[in-house]
Parts: sequence; structure tokens; C-alpha cells
Amino acid sequence: MQPIWTAVVPSTVDEAGLAAEIAARLAGASADASQLGNISTVTIVWVEHGDEVVVHLDSVQVRLLPGSLLVSVDLETDQTGRATLVTAFALGGPGDPAGLTAVTDDLPRGLGTLAARWGKILQLAVWAAILGFAQDSAAQQGGAPIGLAVGQGVLSVVAGTPLTAAARGSI
Repeated sequence: MQPIWTAVVPSTVDEAGLAAEIAARLAGASADASQLGNISTVTIVWVEHGDEVVVHLDSVQVRLLPGSLLVSVDLETDQTGRATLVTAFALGGPGDPAGLTAVTDDLPRGLGTLAARWGKILQLAVWAAILGFAQDSAAQQGGAPIGLAVGQGVLSVVAGTPLTAAARGSI
């Protein structure tokens, strides 16, 4: 069975391209696990433990600096209104052995009450979107992601041979 839609995922992407990738991946799939495809989603609602937040997908912006990836997303609740949270990731550069390792702040920058409630969830969702992009990109190169390299205005996925584990006998 062929996928409903296929897209070429580049190995190097600029800020606008990565913002579009993150926004699309934050939108996710529909409840029946099919891709949203051609649906133009501007906002989605995240629900956790009875709390809700609107995620403005059209607000996703990315800034790529050597060793740093900044992602801003507007979130909105009844209590806080609409506000921007900025998640910063420290990543390696070209040839850095850090691979897929990233360091981030405890919480994103922005409105404290919004960051305290939804910041960690936003960080996890953005990082999952970036790793999903890396995995799809590396797969199109015939490998697995082994690194992310951030330069001025570009993010490159480093692909390599997938890790495999061989059975060593009975336990």
C-alpha cells in the first residue's frame, strides 16, 4: 500500500523550512491515525488533565545560529491570553561528536504562568518534531540520524549507518 502523500525531506533546511516542518509535525495526525494531508490547520488545542491551550501553528518561528536553535510558538489560554514561548536548544556544529544530544533550559522563555504549565510539554513536542524531521531526512538518505549540525541559518541532518544489536546467545 502506498502512502496517501509523500514529501521529500531535505538533509539541510533553512529557518523558514524548519519552522514549517515543526508546525506540520506539531499538528500531528488525526484521531484515526491518518495524516491530516491537505487540511490547512492554523491552530490546534492541546488538552491535559482538564487544562487546554491553543497552539498557534502559524506563529512558529525558528532562528538558527551556530550551535543554537531557537523556536518560538504562540500559545493561548483563557487565563493568560496569547503569548509567545521561546525554546532554546544548544546543539553541535558540523563534525561535532555530540550527535543527537541537545541541552535546553528548564522552561522556555516567556510568560511565567504559561511557561510553568505548558513549557515542558512544548519543549518535548518541539524536540520530538525535530527528531522526527531528522529521522525522515536520514531515511531518505538511506540511513539513520546520527547528528544534527546547526550553522548560521541552516540545520543539517547527519545520516549514518543504523545501529544494530546482535544476539549473543541465550540468557
